[in-house]
Amino acid sequence: MKNFIGIDCSSKAIHSVWLGNGGSILKKVKWEHKSKEFEERFINFVSDFDHYLSTINIEAQAAVEAAIFIQNPKSTISLASVVGCVKYLCYKYGIKCVPIDNTKWKKDIIGKGNASKLEIKAFAEKHWGETFEEQDFADAACIALWIKRKFELEKTNGQEKQEDEKRKVTKG
Repeated sequence: MKNFIGIDCSSKAIHSVWLGNGGSILKKVKWEHKSKEFEERFINFVSDFDHYLSTINIEAQAAVEAAIFIQNPKSTISLASVVGCVKYLCYKYGIKCVPIDNTKWKKDIIGKGNASKLEIKAFAEKHWGETFEEQDFADAACIALWIKRKFELEKTNGQEKQEDEKRKVTKG
């Protein structure tokens, strides 16, 4: 069974939502640290994320929201650092991880590339029938749904391509 992981990062935490094959939420996991200094927070929650991934043994595909440009250069660099580490650690543990622009997953899942936080949370709560205690978990759930749909589309397209190849061989 394949799991689909949606990951939403900030300079304060990593939020993830894990979906099963059927699209139901298996778990929500958050790694954070309360230090006021980014460098200390970063080392701690990235180390915790690394340790967590080292303990799991599942087939999974992940998507992480790509770093966005923030007016404050220091914040932009911090966010990009977290996203880069998440991508690396997923690959380290054999989890294919793709970055996804926030306007792309919002357009594909919510239907609007500039969907607001309220619209995202409302969609997630209606879709999964549960309350999301934090906005970042709603975002991560939608990102997980996006990677699940992408995987299913690629699988369908691959099967159609194989069928076309078979038809060519049998005609030939």
